[in-house]
Amino acid sequence: MTQDVRWASFDLIFFDCDSTLSTIEGIDELAKLKGKEWRVGLLTQKAMDGELDLQEVYGKRLQAIRPTRGELKAVEERYWETLVPDVIEVLEALKFLGKTVFIISGGLAEPVKGFGKRLGIPQERIRAVELEYNELSGEWWKYHEPQTQNRHTYLDYNEGPLTVSSGKPYIIEDLAHQLHGRRLMVGDGSSDLATRNVVDLFVGFGGVVARQKVLTESEAFIHSPSIAPILPISSGYGGYMRVKGTPHQAVYERGIRLALEQGLTFTNTDLEHAFLHEFNKDDNA
Repeated sequence: MTQDVRWASFDLIFFDCDSTLSTIEGIDELAKLKGKEWRVGLLTQKAMDGELDLQEVYGKRLQAIRPTRGELKAVEERYWETLVPDVIEVLEALKFLGKTVFIISGGLAEPVKGFGKRLGIPQERIRAVELEYNELSGEWWKYHEPQTQNRHTYLDYNEGPLTVSSGKPYIIEDLAHQLHGRRLMVGDGSSDLATRNVVDLFVGFGGVVARQKVLTESEAFIHSPSIAPILPISSGYGGYMRVKGTPHQAVYERGIRLALEQGLTFTNTDLEHAFLHEFNKDDNA
């Protein structure tokens, strides 16, 4: 990121999904349903920590689970039940401030897109991994009936940028190439960290799982369980003045307070000084 004397705001905000907007890992929730929690969870952990490339574990996890469409719907419900604190309020405030919000996930498309829709994010701004199903499984002659579709089992997944650890930068470039503005990415894992070269600021989120590699290599890192510090990070003091007197003021002030009370750390001292200087303007914030 270019070193600025003043804190700069961001226009395009990219979020990971699992362990960032929701406290769960969707693939691990599927594994619980199939009694494969330990095996799949270990592979997920190694990929998120950067010990294994996601490509090495993606197919293995799905083969072990072989989820049905009905089980994926259950994961969408679990995403909604396990929201990271302040997610809804933060997204509403970002929308009020005119930010463009995206979800980029290595999770499975049906639950991630369903979850994103509930959060008010347009489907064209959500990217996740599409699956192919065995549509001849079960009572295939009743294909168009919802109950039959829910029993369709996993057949294969579509390999692409989101099924390898280094792929998210390509998705950001694809989504943002015709859009103007500064880019900010928020995520908890190594695949999120890989986006640093295509965004203006990468923010690691450790409110669910604090991964050492992400903590060490992020320019900024949120320690608080709440995602609220993203508001002052993304929009600065100017954003706070815009939400003052609106329903968004409370969550913005919560974000400022958490950020200043050790809920946010920087590995870049210039960024840290700029951020602290930005919010010393109003001791009442």
